[in-house]
Amino acid sequence: MVLLGIRSAWKDDIQASAAELVYGEPLRLPGQFFNTSATPPGDDNDLAYRLRGHMNKLAPRPTTWHSENRTFYVPKDLNTTSHVFLRQGPLRKSLEPPYIGPYKVLRRGSKSFDIEVNGKQLTVTIDRLKPAYITRDDGKREDKQKTSEASEEHQRPVQKTRSGRTVTFPDYYRP
Repeated sequence: MVLLGIRSAWKDDIQASAAELVYGEPLRLPGQFFNTSATPPGDDNDLAYRLRGHMNKLAPRPTTWHSENRTFYVPKDLNTTSHVFLRQGPLRKSLEPPYIGPYKVLRRGSKSFDIEVNGKQLTVTIDRLKPAYITRDDGKREDKQKTSEASEEHQRPVQKTRSGRTVTFPDYYRP
């Protein structure tokens, strides 16, 4: 601000300011940006009285955290799923998943569920739960058992070196 005032100061000997010589027109100072009103300033008590009356008319509004009907998202499938994921607390280590599980649902309530965590029953509110979609693959288990039996038949004897290390060769080198 001081430099702005120095540059816009009038010099009698050159009949101009330094800013006028550089820019060709005078600089506008911050006080010149605002128009002065033609109305005379009113009584200070009147202004304080009107301001106090206006502030008294303002009524506080209930915020979302203080309202009685606080809502949050609940998945539709949460009431029908057999297993759920449990959200961990807000403090997690780096690269730690936000949900752990899935855990089996033992009992459902309107606001809380009882789930089985490590063999113990735990009551958890529904805002910490997320439905787990588990596929039932009973027919695939039999196929896996058949393939494991077939792979046992095709296994070749394991070759070991004198030091006891296991040697495996790629299939294209085997006779």
